[in-house]
Amino acid sequence: MNELTIVMYHYVRPIIGSEFPEIKGLEVEGFKRQLDFLDQNYSIVSSEQVIDAVVKNRALPSNACWLTFDDGYKDHSRYVLPELLKRNLSGAFFPPRVAIEESTMLDVNSIHHILSCTNEIKLLVTELNQQCLYNGVSRDQLTSHYEKFGVANRFDDADTIFVKRMLQHVLPEQIRKLIISSLFEKFVGISEEGFSSRLYMNLDEVRELVTNGMYVGSHGSMHHWLDRITVEKQREDISASLQFLEEVGTPRKDWIMCYPYGAYNDNTLSLLKELGASIGITTAVRKANLSADHPFILPRLDTNDFPQ
Repeated sequence: MNELTIVMYHYVRPIIGSEFPEIKGLEVEGFKRQLDFLDQNYSIVSSEQVIDAVVKNRALPSNACWLTFDDGYKDHSRYVLPELLKRNLSGAFFPPRVAIEESTMLDVNSIHHILSCTNEIKLLVTELNQQCLYNGVSRDQLTSHYEKFGVANRFDDADTIFVKRMLQHVLPEQIRKLIISSLFEKFVGISEEGFSSRLYMNLDEVRELVTNGMYVGSHGSMHHWLDRITVEKQREDISASLQFLEEVGTPRKDWIMCYPYGAYNDNTLSLLKELGASIGITTAVRKANLSADHPFILPRLDTNDFPQ
C-alpha cells in the first residue's frame, strides 16, 4: 500500500499578543515544533515525488508525509518558507489567483477575521440576522437556515458554523458581499480593501516560493465552491488559475489542484483530466492510499491532528 499523510495548513503566524489573537491559526513556534515531530516520525516528501508516485507509480518512502499550504497568505512567505529552507524541506502552496493578482479579500478570510474580533458569537448572529432582514431575508428563512446549517463540527460550535455558511454560500452573492463588508468594518474596524495587501502574498513573493524549490499549484482563480457553479464557470475559473501558474513559473504538465473548501463534483473531475492535472486534494480527513484512492480525490489531515 502506497500510503501518504498529507498535512493541511492555513494561517501560520505569531498569534498570542498579535492584532488578531483569536484567529484560529498555528503559532510559529508550534509550527517549528510540529515540523520537528513530522521530520522525526515521517519521511517528508516533495510535490514532485508525489506526482511521480501517482503518474509513474513510483514508490514513496515509508511514512511519507506531504506538507500543503492553502490560500496564499504572507504568513507562508514570511514564516513558513524560511523554516522549510532551514530544514531542507519542501512544501506545496496553493494561492488563489484573485488574492494575489488583484489583492482581493477572500470571503473565507473576511469571515475568519470577523469571527476573531467578535467577543460574543451570539451578538454576531444577532447582527447578521438583522442585516439579513434588512436585505429581504424573512424570519422564517433565517429559522430554516439555522436549522439546516447551524450544525457544530469538530472545530466550531453551531452559531459559528451558521455564520460561516450564511456568509460563504447560503445567502445570494450580492447580499453576502454587502453584509460581509459591513460586518468587517464594524467588527474588524478597517475596510477589506485596506487589509488585503497585508494578508496575502504578492506576485513576487509567490515567484520566490518557486525559485526556492517549492511547488505552487492551483487553488482556483476566484476561490469558488466549485460544486456550486456551472461547468462553464468551473472551466473559466480553473483555466484562469492555470494562466496564473504559468506567470509564477509552475509547469503546466501534471499540475496539482487543491479544491477551495474541498468542494468539487463530477464536472470538476472531468475538467481536471481534460486540462492535464495529475492530482486533486480535498479536505476529507484521513491518510491517502495512492493504491486505492482516486488521484483527484486525495484526503488530507489538518495541522490540528498532529502534536504542536
